[in-house]
Amino acid sequence: MHQTNRSAEYERLYVDRSSGEKSQESFDDEEGMVALSHLKQSRWRSWRGWLLHLGLPLVYTLIFVVAMYRSWDDGGGVFSLVDSPAKQVRSNMHLEVFPLDKFLEGPYTGEPGAELDRVWADLLQYNNMRIPEEWVKSHDREYQAVKLPDGGYLGVLSVFHELHCIKRVFRTLHADYYFPNATADVHKEMIEHAEHCLELFRMSAMCHGDVSVLTHRWVDGDLLPHVNQSAPHQCVDWNQVMDFAASVSVDVFRKDYIVNPETGTNPYWHDEPRS
Repeated sequence: MHQTNRSAEYERLYVDRSSGEKSQESFDDEEGMVALSHLKQSRWRSWRGWLLHLGLPLVYTLIFVVAMYRSWDDGGGVFSLVDSPAKQVRSNMHLEVFPLDKFLEGPYTGEPGAELDRVWADLLQYNNMRIPEEWVKSHDREYQAVKLPDGGYLGVLSVFHELHCIKRVFRTLHADYYFPNATADVHKEMIEHAEHCLELFRMSAMCHGDVSVLTHRWVDGDLLPHVNQSAPHQCVDWNQVMDFAASVSVDVFRKDYIVNPETGTNPYWHDEPRS
């Protein structure tokens, strides 16, 4: 029988790597592995592109939602960066359309008179508030705060400062009614105060940055379109603001309640009630 030299038959299946020779099979195997590797890399790059395309927006959205949730959960809401005793008014936010088409019908505008003065007095009746001593100390404001004789410090919410300024500008517009005997110096002071208020309104508007969108509409007889004031605005619950203000309000107009250390008198108290 013819004997096959099995060592010769199979010798090419094993190649000594040190010899530098490679079998055809090894070349085929390596080419297949390289092709498979390229295919896997191509698929990974494709999947990676989709993951980046879809995943990053999801991650950013998740971060935003978590941040918003944490700010609301901490009692901040729209005032999350402001450490105020009145933070709780951030709840019950709602959309509201301003009825500016009927602004002349009041109740805070129109011809000056007793009824208009009354509604403004009601609106600002809780203007002055008691700030907790702990809050003042935690913000290192003791050096610039007026201490109240029965505890805490005198303060005012910024919204009431703005409302006070609006009332002041209104009275300046109707100086003949409110200040009939004003001297030139008093009139100059009134104008300066009104300009201070206008600057406050500018800064407040730019700070709050109401991004509600207003549209325009054509009105018969006018060449230019009118601004449509029916856009909804995000608003706090004003009743909640008033309830908080009432709970911490102080009457600074009581005689001898607050005393100026230099004059020894109460600068807020007058024999006649102030409107």
